[in-house]
Amino acid sequence: MSLEEQVATALETTPELLPFLPELLADLDELGTEVRDIIELLRPLGLPAGARVLDLGCGKGTVALALARELGLRVLGVDGFAPFVEQARRHAEERGLSGLCEFREGDLREAVDEVEGVDVVMLLAVGRVLGDAAETVGALRRCVRPGGYMVINDCYVAEGVALESSEDLEGYVHLEETRRRMRSHGDRLVGEELPSTEETDAYNASNTELIRRRAEALALRHPEAAERVRGFVAEQERQSRLLTTDLLDALWLLRRGP
Repeated sequence: MSLEEQVATALETTPELLPFLPELLADLDELGTEVRDIIELLRPLGLPAGARVLDLGCGKGTVALALARELGLRVLGVDGFAPFVEQARRHAEERGLSGLCEFREGDLREAVDEVEGVDVVMLLAVGRVLGDAAETVGALRRCVRPGGYMVINDCYVAEGVALESSEDLEGYVHLEETRRRMRSHGDRLVGEELPSTEETDAYNASNTELIRRRAEALALRHPEAAERVRGFVAEQERQSRLLTTDLLDALWLLRRGP
């Protein structure tokens, strides 16, 4: 899969719609993971100021900037979508955080082989770009020093739902098997957050409404793209339903073994 296709897949769209994404997502600073959840997960670890964090698929840099501002961490963000990287750099400059935050345009699949020895690596709400749970952890742990941490925001299949019941479930398994695969390299699962379906639904509904408003304004100005941008909204709605029925959201923290 090309980088453009990978970026489009992570953003739940097609390469043809990518030029419209900056406007469609203009009102969303958080692209799938809530900043407060990451802060609450990492703060108790007592990481020293200047500890190194790698944010793979960093989007607009919202999480990275918050970690720098609130915890004094040094963050390298990598994302394949140039408009988001440019926005992240601009926000770092405006907020006086350029000394702690660096943002690069690039392929996160390559970054896992290029960056070594960080204290924390994060892969937040970008889907299965690195493979299933075991493959994802296997790739992430290459970036992290022994004793360092891996933060993953992804999904698992709800109990009672057959794995083969939908193409949307490809690569996903039930919760216990997901945990087992994550630990398969000898790392410890030290933190887990499983939001309720009500929390997930409220968060996604709010975001979808913001996207819908942008889509309608875009459709009026670009009638040739109206069908595509409205289709994007419809896909957001479908994904939102999926994430409260067959697939459930989760946030995991692992500590790398020797």
